[in-house]
Amino acid sequence: MPVARLRPISRHVAAVDLHGRFQVAVFLVRHAGGLALVDAGFPGWEYAILTAAESLPRPNRITTVILTHSHADHVGAAAAVAAHASAEVVCGAREREFVEGRSLARAARGLLPRVVLAVQHWTSRRRVAPIRVDRTVAEGDVVCGLRVVEVPGHTPGQIALVHEADRVLLCADSLFNVGGEIGYDPVPGMTADLGRADETLERLASLGIQDVAPSHGPAILGDAPDRIRRFLSARRS
Repeated sequence: MPVARLRPISRHVAAVDLHGRFQVAVFLVRHAGGLALVDAGFPGWEYAILTAAESLPRPNRITTVILTHSHADHVGAAAAVAAHASAEVVCGAREREFVEGRSLARAARGLLPRVVLAVQHWTSRRRVAPIRVDRTVAEGDVVCGLRVVEVPGHTPGQIALVHEADRVLLCADSLFNVGGEIGYDPVPGMTADLGRADETLERLASLGIQDVAPSHGPAILGDAPDRIRRFLSARRS
């Protein structure tokens, strides 16, 4: 079982840092009816997530599980958390088939991503309990105070979420902040379409939101658009 650590991001948003086989953050977002959980870590991490939620002031029931994309480190405990909390499961419409079990290799561009994602599916993803998506969302929809932004590239239907009141962007895996440097997934081939990933980052920078919280690494606070543009410029040089 991983060790969970709560890390405040803003007034309504806290990261739950999970330290197990692979460091990843999920997010608890307070809304009027309780908590929304953004992503769910690897299989078996439900106990740490539920314990973190229960440590927060009431109402602290997880009412909604929002899955940004279908990689195993984001959906692994979703079914267990949803069953325990009687929570609704939500994801992007384009990502639904992959959240519910289809291999991302079918949608990858290039030989390396196809091979890597096929292997990932048959190793990590096959251990994920079946997930039933209750509702899908699209660009501009609002769930628990979070506005949906479609951010394809890392996966075909990945979504990011903007907390309008706090002006915080939960960018999922459209951006990593690992080892003091921002960039894409450090595992070669895990991003399905790098061209679209670049387009997505350009769009996220154009939103003008200064505080961005990725799922891997610390939040980028105060200067996220500038740092994203510098990263993209270096990639093209």
